[in-house]
Amino acid sequence: MKQTSPREATITIRFLSILLFIFVAWLFNFIIGDIGNTEGPQLQTYYSEAVDSSLSQRERELVHEATGLNNAIERQKEIQENLRAGMEVAKETMEQMAALHRLSMERGFEPSADQSKALAEAQQRYIQSQAAFESANETIASLNSKVHTTGQDLKIVREQIEKQQKPARQEWQNAYDAHELKTASLKLLFIVPVFLLAAFFTSKRKESIYRPILMAVFVASFFQLGLVMHEHFPSEFFKYIAIAAGIAIVLAFLVRSLRSASKPQPAALLNRRREAYHRGNCPECAYPFPAKHGATFTCPSCGTGLFSKCQSCGESRHDLLRYCTNCGSDGS
Repeated sequence: MKQTSPREATITIRFLSILLFIFVAWLFNFIIGDIGNTEGPQLQTYYSEAVDSSLSQRERELVHEATGLNNAIERQKEIQENLRAGMEVAKETMEQMAALHRLSMERGFEPSADQSKALAEAQQRYIQSQAAFESANETIASLNSKVHTTGQDLKIVREQIEKQQKPARQEWQNAYDAHELKTASLKLLFIVPVFLLAAFFTSKRKESIYRPILMAVFVASFFQLGLVMHEHFPSEFFKYIAIAAGIAIVLAFLVRSLRSASKPQPAALLNRRREAYHRGNCPECAYPFPAKHGATFTCPSCGTGLFSKCQSCGESRHDLLRYCTNCGSDGS
């Protein structure tokens, strides 16, 4: 069976940690979403209780009446368009018949009875269409007047309704704010303990092999906590909370880095010494030492012993590393 290299194992662990973070964040989002699914107070319910039913009925009647009047105006405009088309046809026919009548008179002939009748009928149709068009104009003017009157009545009724709705809207706003506060409290009651527990175990289990799992849960809970705060807290408060949280996190990492630099953990100290030896620098002060040196060598900058004779094989060994490169003896 093929053995996995350290690099492949590291990549696999990081990929699975990211995948775990996504699924945990997804799970938290479902839970918090279910918590927030409780129905809040309905504004229309408060309006129905506060507004006089007769005013609401009157508003509906006026709206219905205004709609009917506007539809009637549109119908009259359609009739006018049809009349205008009929007038154009009648006018064209009348002009043609008049031209024939005039031509016959110029030639010394009396127009026939059919020509005279057709001309009279064309004139009659034109006059009738024009009269109907004017009648439609009068109807539209009358309807517009009624629309204006209805609009004024509707405006008065709505002003009265608005006065009755104003305290109801404030009462609903108070109830809605209380509902949102309760919902936010329930969400925080779930996510905050999860976040604190994840942060506690992540900080306490620094050397645990399960640290990637703890870190994924910690980041997912922190991410979801930020979403809840952004959703329910005013933006003026959230920006200060977010900045304060960012400062706290940066300070925590900075304090940890400073402590690690001043009193490093054994593993970090060993890694630092190993890298310094590999680069040819003193692990304590970074002063470069020559590649060729005697069996014993002391840093001329800080006085730290870097090489000495191995007590087992007598060859030169690294003083600040645990094992001899020649015989492998433990010199800790």
